[in-house]
Amino acid sequence: MSVLEFRPRFRFTTPLAKAEVVRRIGARLREENPHQLWLKNADDHLVLSFPSKATHAWSPQMDINLEVQAGGTLVRCLIGPSPGIWMLFSAGYIVLSLLAMTGATLGFAQLSLDHLAWGFWALPVCAVGAVVLFLLARAGRGQATDEMRVLKHFVDGALGCDCFKLAMAQAEE
Repeated sequence: MSVLEFRPRFRFTTPLAKAEVVRRIGARLREENPHQLWLKNADDHLVLSFPSKATHAWSPQMDINLEVQAGGTLVRCLIGPSPGIWMLFSAGYIVLSLLAMTGATLGFAQLSLDHLAWGFWALPVCAVGAVVLFLLARAGRGQATDEMRVLKHFVDGALGCDCFKLAMAQAEE
């Protein structure tokens, strides 16, 4: 599976009951867990992640939401960075946006007063900053790809299916 084929968000329906899904993931954690993954369980929401001593800034986690349906369980999976990294990038984009708006406002005010419009210099600085943040995010995603696959294969083994292929097949129906 190449990086282009990998989608970190997928959902599928399994004939297993919600409790059985949780039990199987828990059993796999105890019996076959070479990466020492750990699980947070909050009823309908599971978070599967790597131990903190083995993580880096880009280490992903898998959020699994379970919803009981007639004849089985709807499983929604999202593989992505920890919330701290999401917040770091969100804050970076917000700060750059506010700085760009301030620079544009200041520049237009300076132009209207026939002053040197140095406020516009914030715009290219913010553009470069946004590109840097974008490239950092892409690089981080590339570094996390192998760990994302570990999480996906762990859940595949626990539930006894290729969950990604199952999700793709059910999406086409």
